[in-house]
Amino acid sequence: MKPDVALSSWRQWQCDLRSRPVIVRQLTGGKTNRSYLLESTDLKLVMRLNAPADALPGVDRASEALIWQEASNAGLAPPVLHIDQQGGVLVTGYIDGASVDRSGNDDREIDQLVSLLATVHELDVNVPVLNYAAHIEEFWQLIESRPYRENMPLLQRREAMRVLVEDFVVSATDIGLCHHDPVTSNVVCKDTRLYLLDWEYAARGPVAMDYAALSVEWHIDTAEIAKRVALESTLLETAKKIYLYLCQLWNEVRV
Repeated sequence: MKPDVALSSWRQWQCDLRSRPVIVRQLTGGKTNRSYLLESTDLKLVMRLNAPADALPGVDRASEALIWQEASNAGLAPPVLHIDQQGGVLVTGYIDGASVDRSGNDDREIDQLVSLLATVHELDVNVPVLNYAAHIEEFWQLIESRPYRENMPLLQRREAMRVLVEDFVVSATDIGLCHHDPVTSNVVCKDTRLYLLDWEYAARGPVAMDYAALSVEWHIDTAEIAKRVALESTLLETAKKIYLYLCQLWNEVRV
């Protein structure tokens, strides 16, 4: 959908808008969806136009809406103001904060990030547990359906990673709601408080996956995370291997 068409429904949005919003600029950082900063009088909003379903394997937009709303109610995410599932439009509030720029392993900052994820894991939302094996298979089906230059190193690891994922799912008994994408661009700080953006990969799953993603994306040693949460370093290292593998598959899909 084009931005102007998406804006035409502004009177239906769940906020008090006195005039049609205008596009201030397109927001950078998103690699698949297109997001725009909007302004109406003195109110700022974000409008996201979703990428096609085949660009994001495993995304459940209905679950995302439920999770985002619950996260917003808990003060972890911007408020949801409008959802058009058929048209692929999501409108939320805009948190006028700053990105979190890590410069080394600052203990207070690590504590904040770990605490943020721990709060997410406690959210009670009735959504399914993510089937990681099926999720990975979706990536492979998409990769194999497209003409591409064969990635032999990735292909050679396929069976070993399948076994690793199966073993991990059995051993990772600490299950909660996971964001699954706590990259630096998805964390915003306002008034010393952290917020998470982009909940499209959120689902219930082993909480170790969130902490593994945190370790990779924020360059935090797993030992630093392990001493703050009730998880073994070995489990976190396994989750880290799986997260990196998922990142590789995602990048391969986008080639």
